[in-house]
Amino acid sequence: MSSSTTLRKPLGVRATSEEHEIITKAAQREHRSVNSFVLRAALDAAQGRSHRIRTPEEVQAALTRAQALMRPYREAGHSLVDELIAERRVEAERE
Repeated sequence: MSSSTTLRKPLGVRATSEEHEIITKAAQREHRSVNSFVLRAALDAAQGRSHRIRTPEEVQAALTRAQALMRPYREAGHSLVDELIAERRVEAERE
């Protein structure tokens, strides 16, 4: 999309100090500049790729669907978590 020959135009954005602080913290969490963060968010929204925060109900529904998909592969009485922990302990003893 951009190249060294692309004409760049500044985009002016006015924000309150509270809005600027929120955006700055969000940009820092993603290890990006404020300009890069705001531009990416605007482009994503303009292209219909905006990311929204899921409600707890949506998260629970997605988790329930994922569990249902994995249920056929689960062995009764067998814990993959316990197996992983045991493997990690054996690896730690080797070190």
